[in-house]
Amino acid sequence: MAEAAANMVILAPSDNVGIALRDIAAGSLACTIAGMALKAGEAIPQGHKIALADIAEGALILRFGVPVAVTRADIPKGRLVHVHNVASRYLNNDEDHYE
Repeated sequence: MAEAAANMVILAPSDNVGIALRDIAAGSLACTIAGMALKAGEAIPQGHKIALADIAEGALILRFGVPVAVTRADIPKGRLVHVHNVASRYLNNDEDHYE
């Protein structure tokens, strides 16, 4: 596998999502500076979350070690984690569009 430049950051060891540092194209590698890599199952826009492993419906989304959302559907590894498949624990997804 060819080495790729870091385009994702994982904010805490317990996180189940990474954050895209720039747009990540579908099918390309999402990589951290520490060498963790996974294939993006769809386009991940800059600043958005990508599932680091399969995440079951009803599971917590952890970012910076803090639960920020609950999944509304199963999210496969490498897929976008956003308002279409999670519900914020803090805001109304329909009005605030934070997660």
